[in-house]
Amino acid sequence: MEDRRTILERARDVYSTLPKSQKRIAESILENWETIAFVSPKELGERLGVSETTVIRFARALGYKSFSDLRQHCQELIKERLTPAEKMTATVQKLRSGETSFERLLNSEIDNLRSGLSKVSPEEFYRAVDLVESAKRVFIVGQGVSEPLCKFLEFRFRRMQIDTRVVTNGGKPFYESLLLMDERDILIGIGFFRCSIDILRAFSYARKRSIPTIALTHSNVSELALKSDVVLVANRGPVSFLNSLVVPMAILNALVLYLAEKDEKKLKALKQLDEIPNIFGFDGKD
Repeated sequence: MEDRRTILERARDVYSTLPKSQKRIAESILENWETIAFVSPKELGERLGVSETTVIRFARALGYKSFSDLRQHCQELIKERLTPAEKMTATVQKLRSGETSFERLLNSEIDNLRSGLSKVSPEEFYRAVDLVESAKRVFIVGQGVSEPLCKFLEFRFRRMQIDTRVVTNGGKPFYESLLLMDERDILIGIGFFRCSIDILRAFSYARKRSIPTIALTHSNVSELALKSDVVLVANRGPVSFLNSLVVPMAILNALVLYLAEKDEKKLKALKQLDEIPNIFGFDGKD
């Protein structure tokens, strides 16, 4: 019979029977269970000062077959419980309670930026740069809150004369656009806690056809990350509150700047923008 208890119920039920090291994990879950949804056993162990083996044993003590099952359960709970309306409500309630002032909001964004950028792997970042540089065309997919990030990246890439196709619609037109891709192109996907099934399917399609992929997402173990060749981790803050786009935007901006700095041709492409009036024969005031 399927065990329908939540992770919190499971942790409470077995807490008294756990060894000290596993109780530390249970206490962390009871305090902030959402964070477990986006870490590996090694990362969680390092954070709590226990071994990776202890984390895996803890998952089994709660009745899961593996830590991956425990993590998936947490992700499903987040999708069920933390709707956009609930996140906005929680954030507004915090503001009304006086816990958050304008200055603290700004400082929170700065803290998110510092902690978020520290999680970006330099190796993955440089791999992403190399893939963009060598691609014939760049396809960018994202929906919902990710759409403005896609548009920003498209705008910057086009100004550097990088052939860029952004796909943010849904349904049949979404898939029709992706049929144009081949192994000389790359696919960049931007998706976070509720990543669209369209984007996940696009990444599965790309993998089958040996098309390189880059994911900008919230965790190395998100659904999108697990389907991607290169992962740029963008921490958007606590999942139970309205999340910030500061870190994802900073990562994309850094990608654009590094490409421009590394490739003289892309800088020349930007300088050509100043010559548009001369090239097309108008005074630039039209």
